[in-house]
Amino acid sequence: MTVQTEHPEIRYGWIKLLYSCTAFLGLLVGGIMLFGPEKLARKVVGIPFMLPPEDPIVFGALGGIWFTIGILCCFGLRAPLKFLPIFMIQLIYKTFWFLCVFFPLYFRGEFPDYGWASVVGNLLWMALDLKAIPWRYMLSRELDPNVAMSEQVAPSASSRSALAPN
Repeated sequence: MTVQTEHPEIRYGWIKLLYSCTAFLGLLVGGIMLFGPEKLARKVVGIPFMLPPEDPIVFGALGGIWFTIGILCCFGLRAPLKFLPIFMIQLIYKTFWFLCVFFPLYFRGEFPDYGWASVVGNLLWMALDLKAIPWRYMLSRELDPNVAMSEQVAPSASSRSALAPN
C-alpha cells in the first residue's frame, strides 16, 4: 500500500540529505573560521591550497554566515518545509558569486588556484539545491501568508455546508 502525500513532488530524502550536509559543513567550516586558529581556518577553506591572509572582518562575517546556516539546517531536519528558504539563499548567493566574482576573474586570467575548491564546492551545492528544492511547492500559493490567513478566517464551502442545518 502506498501512502499518498499532499505534495508528491516533495522529495523529503533529498531535502533532509541537503540539510544534513549543509549543517555538517556549515557548523564545521564556519566553526573553524570563527573559533579555530587562523592558519587552520585558511587551510580548511582553501583546500587543497592555503588561503592568503584575509581581512578578518570579511572572513569572520563569512564564517558567521556559514555557522548560522549550519544551525538553521539543524532546525530544517525537524521541519523540512519551513526552512526551505535557506536553500534559496544558498542558490542565489552562489549564483551571484559566480556572476560577480568567479567569471570576471576567470575571464581576465586572474582567478587564483586556491579558489578552485570554492568553484567545485559551489557547483556541487548548487546542483544539490536544484535537486532538493521542491519548485512547484515553493512557487505555489500555499506559501503566500495572505492565502493561508484567508483560509483560516473564512471556512471553505464544504465546511459551511456541513455546518448548515438540514
